[in-house]
Amino acid sequence: MEAARAASPEKISLTAFRAAVLTGAMEALLQHMDQDQFNQIDVTSSGEAHQQATKEYCSLPQGSIVSKDAHSPVLAPNADLEKAEKKRKIDQAYRERCKKTKTQMIRDLKTFGEENEHLRMENKTLKEDNASMTQMLQSQTKELLQHKNRLDQLKFENEKQNALVQVLSDLVVNSNLSHENQKLKDENAQLRQMVKLSGEPLKLVQENGKLQHENMLLKVQIDALCGKIVDDNRNNCGR
Repeated sequence: MEAARAASPEKISLTAFRAAVLTGAMEALLQHMDQDQFNQIDVTSSGEAHQQATKEYCSLPQGSIVSKDAHSPVLAPNADLEKAEKKRKIDQAYRERCKKTKTQMIRDLKTFGEENEHLRMENKTLKEDNASMTQMLQSQTKELLQHKNRLDQLKFENEKQNALVQVLSDLVVNSNLSHENQKLKDENAQLRQMVKLSGEPLKLVQENGKLQHENMLLKVQIDALCGKIVDDNRNNCGR
C-alpha cells in the first residue's frame, strides 16, 4: 500500500502505471488517485511502450481493478485506456505538427539564407561596378580637361599665327607695291626724258604698256603668295 502511494505522484509515468499493473497494485494505486491524476498519466513515451502497457493491462481479468470503497465509482479499464489512447494521439498529432513546423522553418531559413547570400553577392558586384564606373568617369573627365586645355592652346597659337601672317602679308604687299610704284615713277620720268630727247612717243607708249602689264603680273603673284601662306597656316593648325 505504501509502495502504491509512493508510486502515485501528481503525474504518474507510464512505467509506474505498467509496474502497478504487473505487480497487482493497480487497485491500491487507483484508490489513492483522483480522476485528474489518472488523466495526467504520462503517455508521452514511445508508442511501442504504450502498446505494451495497454496489452498487459487488457490481459488482466475483467473487473479486477475495482475500488474497495463501496461509495467509490468503479473505473472501467476500457474507458480509461481510451482516454489514454486519445491523449496519446493528441500528443502525437501535436508532435507531428511541431515537427512539420520545424521542418518548414528550417526549409524557410535555408531559402532565406540562399536569397540573402545571392543579394550580398549582387550588392558586392554592383558596388564593384559602381567603383569601376566612377573611376572611369574620373579618368574621362581628366582626359576631356586635357583635350580642352590643348584645344585652347592650339586656338591661341592659331590666333598668333594668323596675326603674324596678316602682318607679314601686309608688309610684303605694301613693300612690293611701294617698290613697284617707285619703279614705275622712275621709269615714267625716264620715258618723259627720253620723249623730250628722242621724240619717239609711240615707242614710249608701248614700253609703258609693257611695264604696266608686268606690274599687274607681279601683283597677281604677290596675291597668290599671300594666299598660299594663309592656306599653309590653316593646314598646320588643323593638324
